[in-house]
Amino acid sequence: MKRKQNKQNVIEVKYEELEQYDTEWDDKIMEEKESLYAHHIGAFLIWFSKLENRLDIELSNLINDRSHDEGYIILKDLDMSGKIELFYNLAFPRAYLTKKSKSRRNKLFRLSSIRKKLEDLSTLRNKIAHAKWNTLDKDGYVRVDTKTKKEDGFIKFRKLKITPALMRKSMEEIPTLIEKLVMFTDRILLS
Repeated sequence: MKRKQNKQNVIEVKYEELEQYDTEWDDKIMEEKESLYAHHIGAFLIWFSKLENRLDIELSNLINDRSHDEGYIILKDLDMSGKIELFYNLAFPRAYLTKKSKSRRNKLFRLSSIRKKLEDLSTLRNKIAHAKWNTLDKDGYVRVDTKTKKEDGFIKFRKLKITPALMRKSMEEIPTLIEKLVMFTDRILLS
């Protein structure tokens, strides 16, 4: 079993080989855990939506601090990874051009930290949203990807351990990240 490091959250990974035919899964596990998982999946997606909306606002402020119209014209066709990259690219020159080198290092460190956390949460959001939840096993592992084994070309399924506790912990990080995002944007717009 491999572990994927996500600085604060460790997501356990395991692989399962395709036997010959894939089959329907036993619904007993999902019947037992459906309401618990459905609640946490829904809550996580709602909180992530709040984060993405705040990122849209901060991007719009960086693009034009007099009106959000131009910002939303640019953002309307971007996915989350495109928005994260745009935020970094717009904020980096402003942070870098800070006159004092200590302040510059501090701003660049905070910018990188915000970017990494946005990327981590976006990746988790995609795994949660696109997981094959009917494959949830008793240990909390769910299929998230289908891979081809390099050694022999056979199919294997990548499963992540996505538990209600992991989703809850990630949701709890979102308000702090939103606050950091707002404070960082305000500081670089004022400098």
